[in-house]
Parts: sequence; structure tokens; C-alpha cells
Amino acid sequence: MRILHSTNTYAPSLDGVAEVVRNISERLVKRGHEVHVATSALPSESSYAELCGVHVHRFSVGGNLALGMYGEIEKYRQFVGSCNWEIMVNHGLHVWPTDALLHQVGEYRWPSVLVTHGLVDGHPAFREYYSEVPRYVLKYSKWIATSSCSGEASYCTRFNLPIPPIITNGVDMEEWTRPPLGLRRAWGVGSKLWVINVSNHSPLKNHGLFFDLAGSLCDLDVCFTLIAGTYPMARWGLGRFGVSGGCAYQCRLRSMVSPGTVDLKMNRPRKEVVSAIREAHLMVSTSGKEANSLVLLESMAAGVPWVSFDVGSARINPGGVAVGNLNEMAEVVGELLRDTKRRKTLGEAGRAQIVRNHDWDKIVDEYERAYERAVDGKCNSAAVGIAGPLMMSA
Repeated sequence: MRILHSTNTYAPSLDGVAEVVRNISERLVKRGHEVHVATSALPSESSYAELCGVHVHRFSVGGNLALGMYGEIEKYRQFVGSCNWEIMVNHGLHVWPTDALLHQVGEYRWPSVLVTHGLVDGHPAFREYYSEVPRYVLKYSKWIATSSCSGEASYCTRFNLPIPPIITNGVDMEEWTRPPLGLRRAWGVGSKLWVINVSNHSPLKNHGLFFDLAGSLCDLDVCFTLIAGTYPMARWGLGRFGVSGGCAYQCRLRSMVSPGTVDLKMNRPRKEVVSAIREAHLMVSTSGKEANSLVLLESMAAGVPWVSFDVGSARINPGGVAVGNLNEMAEVVGELLRDTKRRKTLGEAGRAQIVRNHDWDKIVDEYERAYERAVDGKCNSAAVGIAGPLMMSA
């Protein structure tokens, strides 16, 4: 198949959706498919590159339908419309690569698939946008969600839409068996207990709460490290919505004002992120909004227990503890740091779950079958001269 994936971020970005799309794309290439990715431009990257066999096309576009879009929108639309794809897959809603095409979905010669990684339909800035989304969703050949706990089901009930099937996120099993890099020594952690948080500088990640957590446990001999990347929305000038890049500056300031509380690591390469997770005693997520958190799955793959707020799929994942508030998080983190045996038990349970259900190769089997069914459905509909129905089977 000649496949187009669209995504707001892609490698070398290391956020969750970028990693999901990268893993699917690269594995489909290995299976003989021709895969193209349309994504956002980066200052350090050319407008076209081939990465691990994936054709990556970058466009200088920002925003979304809710807040307004700007940049090379027509260039992107012309690129999509002028190529003879066999299937197009849009990752995410309220992101420009999907929103710029919503009016054309259903009119293309090829089937279109929507993959959502959670919804933000409760945010005031996106309320009107999500009230309009149902009429566009129904034009897709297939809609896939990545978690049963990320809001799609309740949204579908509210707007009388078919509930999408779930194809969960995964991990690269080989990546989590490589020897660690020895970051404990390189980063000055030594033999201390080590708690890490890995997440981008999005307001939803609540980095301030990670600093508060570290401060509340200062009586323990623990090293807290925040490994943070950038936040793509920061460059869109959306300050009035509270997303204009302030998190990165606030984290830098807090790490300088309170030295020794949290060690801030910015934009580390993937191999260091993986090694840090493997070498840590505990992963903590303070995020207030998730679908199927990739970093929790990666913590489980490393056999490292996690503590997270009760968001997205955290409550149904083994290998850690979901909590309701910061006080409960501090209590649970403190207990786990003092209990080596329980940490080991949780880590083993998480690792076993990953081996059973979250191997990317098995997950890409599901995506490949879903794509094939969408293509077959489009061909059959064209043969009888009718529009294809919304196909909900995975």
C-alpha cells in the first residue's frame, strides 16, 4: 500500500504521538509498504527527508480550526490531493494536519482513517469545535482510538456516534533490552533512590506539581529528575489560552531557585531517555490529561514501577499506582521508595503486561488489517457506486 500518515509531530520529536506514528510507519515500511508522513516543519530539518525508509514531508503550518490556522495550508492540501494514495491516516483532532483536511474527507479517491489519542472537548476554547466534529467523523472510513479510558466513548454517546475500536499503544521490545548508559554516574545521581518524570513542557503535564512533590519528600535521600522536551503549541502564540511556552521558563527558574530539589534535563536524545527510565527506581507522571500514556508503557517495559494521577488508561495498567491528588501521590511515592519488594513486584507485573499486549509488532498487525479493510471497503463501495459506510471493526 501507498500510505499517508499525518501528524502534528514526528521524529526527531520524542513526544508520545510522534513516537506512536514513527513506530507504526517504520514497521509498515519493513513489511513492504510505501509510507509517507506529513508533519510540522522544524528549524533544524529540511522540508523533505527519508528517515528509516519513511518519506517525511514537513510544512510550516500552525494552529487548528478552533483557534485559527496559518502558514502553508494550501501547499499542504495540494500535496495531499495531488498524490495517488491508497489510504490516508490522520492522527489526532484539533491539530492542523487533520483540521486542514476535514472539509475534504470523504471526497478523496482513497479511504481516510482517523486515529485519536484522547480528546480535549471539555476545554472552553475547543467546545464549539468539538460540537462540529461529528459531521466530519462520519465521513471517515474508519475511526480508531488508542484507549478505552480517554473520552472517546462518552463523546460518542453524547453525539450518537459509533464507539471506535481500540488499538492500544506499544513499545519497541528490543529497545528495552539494551544495556543502560550509566547515567546515574554521568548525571551525578550515584547510589541514591531516583525518581524521574519524562514529559514535554505542556501545561497539561503539571510540571509544577513534580517540583512540589520533590519538595514534600525532601527528608528522603532521593534524586528527582525532570526530563522534558519542547512543547509545539508554544510557538503558535496562544498565550491567551495558557499554552504559550511558560512551562519551560518556569521549570528553569524553579530548578535554579531551589537547587537540589529537581534536576532539569532538556531535550535529551532518545537513547538517554530510555536509559534514564531503566536506571530509575520510580517513574512519576503528574499529567492531568492522557489517553494511553506512552511513558507509562515504557516504564512498564523497563520493569520500573510508576505513580500517576488517575487519567487515561493509568487505572487499567498494572505495574504502578494511580492516585487522585498530590498528597496521595506523595504518600504513595514515599511508601514505594521505602519498599524495595513492592517496587520489584509492581515492576515485574508491568513488564509481563507489556510482553503480552504491547509489542509494537503485534499492534502494527492490527493497524495493517484495519488499513486493508478500509481499502477493501472503499473499493467495494466504488464498485457499486455508493459512499462507504463508517466501518468500526478493527
